[in-house]
Amino acid sequence: MIDPKQIKALFFDIDGTLASPREHVINPVDIESFRIMHDKGLKLFIATGRDLFIPEEARILEPVLPWLTGFVDVNGQHCALANGTEISLHPIHNDDFLPLRAACEAHHLSMLYRVGNVNHLTELTFRVERYWAHMGLPIPEIRPMDPDIIDIPKLCIHASPEDESHWLTPHLNHTWTARITEDLIDLIPNGIGKSSGLRDICAYFGISPEETMAFGDGQNDLDLMEAAGIAVAMENGAENVKALADYVTAPPEQAGITQALRHFGLI
Repeated sequence: MIDPKQIKALFFDIDGTLASPREHVINPVDIESFRIMHDKGLKLFIATGRDLFIPEEARILEPVLPWLTGFVDVNGQHCALANGTEISLHPIHNDDFLPLRAACEAHHLSMLYRVGNVNHLTELTFRVERYWAHMGLPIPEIRPMDPDIIDIPKLCIHASPEDESHWLTPHLNHTWTARITEDLIDLIPNGIGKSSGLRDICAYFGISPEETMAFGDGQNDLDLMEAAGIAVAMENGAENVKALADYVTAPPEQAGITQALRHFGLI
């Protein structure tokens, strides 16, 4: 672990890390900490599986938006600055996407995908209903996927672990999966993840990954935390995430972000 005084940029997962997993809000204490960090000249980035092109998914960030430098979203498939400057975009490989789509249609596994700035689901299932209720978000419009669609920038599938193993894994030659809940997986191109987004951001600003701090709680945060100079896990996080961390902090409901920042002397 590097000296915390060398930290120049911080990366924050949203759900279960920056925001409470039940109420989906950011603690006011942590909001103030973002202002303090910004005023000290630190660069602040969101690193999330959410698709921040979707207004409903980005709205949760409104309290800290004035102090954010940029975003790593869709698990590293897209990186951009807060001013709209695009840094990188990595679509799903079509050699995987086409058979995955066929498998989902054959076995009634609902696919979440984006058209423009709007999320769509290919069909309504009980896993869809359960997941979106858990997220506190309305169920996206049900819309069968255009048969000619390719180069898809985001693909999530509502599938159980058994469904994933039986129907999806055989088609993953250029793609890996990150399980978000029992009901949903993210599909991510090989070599891409939150860690590649961190590296893309660092290269853009001329920062070493060692000069970063990352906060997370879930399986799709592991590579991000491994890439950062200092890794912080939330107390509510998965056991293997906490085992990887340099420091385990309080859950978001108890302003865990601020607790960790104070521990490392950053605020």
